[in-house]
Amino acid sequence: MSADADTTATATMTGGVVFRVGDAQFFLPATIAAKVLPMPGVARVPGAPVDLVGVALVEGEMVPVVAIGELDGRGSRRPPPTQRSRADNRPMLVCTYLGERVGLVGLEIVATGFFEATDPEHVEHGGAPAPLFDVGEVVARLREGRWAV
Repeated sequence: MSADADTTATATMTGGVVFRVGDAQFFLPATIAAKVLPMPGVARVPGAPVDLVGVALVEGEMVPVVAIGELDGRGSRRPPPTQRSRADNRPMLVCTYLGERVGLVGLEIVATGFFEATDPEHVEHGGAPAPLFDVGEVVARLREGRWAV
């Protein structure tokens, strides 16, 4: 048996989603990335951090919607105020982290399925590494500031 065959036989596959934010590619395992939805209508939250686009009703639950990348072609992190509550065709990646749900927007879904894990913190897709995205950091930022309860 060749060394290549040994490597292929022991490759670990993991399910999840690969997405792009700007020029960077990231991965979230299926244990965190629950589903991809069209971005729903969003209600603004006064005093919220700049990355918090607002909250959206997802399956009967209010979910914070966080911008992790650019939201429109003008480079705005948020849509204009007149369009913030309207649904559109941008994807929202709904994640569950330590029992809390959060919607991530400002990203492009690249692929879903099973990917070769190059190590515990990366998968490979299209010949390029995709590091694990830190949803915990996003959730932690939501808990900070005067608006959080």
